[in-house]
Amino acid sequence: MSEQNFEQQMKKLRRDLAFTRVVCILTSVVTLLLICGGGYLFWRMQGILENAQPILEQVAEVDIENVNETLWQIRTTLETVDLDHVVDTMEQAVETLDELDIDALNSAIEGLDTTELSEALSNLNDAVESLQRVEDSFGSVFGR
Repeated sequence: MSEQNFEQQMKKLRRDLAFTRVVCILTSVVTLLLICGGGYLFWRMQGILENAQPILEQVAEVDIENVNETLWQIRTTLETVDLDHVVDTMEQAVETLDELDIDALNSAIEGLDTTELSEALSNLNDAVESLQRVEDSFGSVFGR
């Protein structure tokens, strides 16, 4: 009986050893997959950080105090706006537009020679540019 008992124990130990080997192989595969996944995530994070770096530099350059001061000025300005006055002005503008005679305006525009008008505006622009150049040259001569 001891030999039979010994054989049964050996069979059980072999089964346990086979089970342990299977568990060890599965654990190794899972560990390898986790390491590969971690490497992939690291690689992706490096790419994301490279893309985000210029944005982070721009954010770091923002003058927060100046932005806060500007927002405070806007808020103060908006608090001083008289909304009733704005509404009254808008109502007056709407009334004025309602009183506008669109037909008369259209008939006045119809009679205009657009080619002649465009040519006159072009000549006017040329004259203004010439005057601007003269003013600039006087400014450079007199140190303004």
